Amino acid sequence: MKVMHLRTSDGVGLLAYAGLGATPRGTQPSEWMSAVLRGRGDLSFEHALLVLAAAAIRELPSYISRTPGKSHTIIVPAFVTDVGPRLYTIDNFIDEAGDHWHRQASHHRSDDPGSPSARVGLGGSGGDYLSQKGWGWQRALLSLVNAHDRGKVSDRCIADELARINCDVHHGIADGSVGPRCVVAWRRRPNARHNSSGSGHLFYSGVSRDRQTPAIPGLMHGADVKSIGEAFMAPRIAGSGLEFDYDEVNRRLAEVGNEPDENLR
Repeated sequence: MKVMHLRTSDGVGLLAYAGLGATPRGTQPSEWMSAVLRGRGDLSFEHALLVLAAAAIRELPSYISRTPGKSHTIIVPAFVTDVGPRLYTIDNFIDEAGDHWHRQASHHRSDDPGSPSARVGLGGSGGDYLSQKGWGWQRALLSLVNAHDRGKVSDRCIADELARINCDVHHGIADGSVGPRCVVAWRRRPNARHNSSGSGHLFYSGVSRDRQTPAIPGLMHGADVKSIGEAFMAPRIAGSGLEFDYDEVNRRLAEVGNEPDENLR
């Protein structure tokens, strides 16, 4: 699950990554990122990224030094109030001499910090493959996105195209670093005028949509919405009918963390 969503008082975005898949103890970085920012509901979107970047500098090096690429990139497309669409990255890598390098950046179409944000971000071996393939796939994708913004194309049509791109990358990379399965997630800017929901995600096996769509990790104003939702749903699934076991719900809610935890285990 290499993606989580984040909503703050001034922004909404997705945090995806390429690099470390899980620690030896099985912790996924998406779960760790959620724990780092959990309970910090007073942070602005960009301040939240600064907190995450500082934790990544401390926690990631010992893990990525043992991965083949020795790098980890967090890619963050977002909408920020009074700023607009933004594309951020948080990069950490170990060079051949064993030194740790890191960078946090906001990507624009020109060197002017006030210029429009880049519209496409790539990371990992799949990003390397696509950047060498030419930009025909990007023009086709952005054409669909523009049609979507005019109300001509559905969210799922865009998701299907992104899953197709992932499938092409899977078949094009021989080392198996990009699998055939993927998750496509989307968010709209908070003030968008649109008839449908402002968010969603789909899981794919190849180019086929999975029937099951589990929740992805996410925070809303510091609250762990995935864990809270699971606390409400589990008693209903385990019990009979649609009746809640409120004692069980309260027990599970009490187990949901509400304090930050920056340690990557």
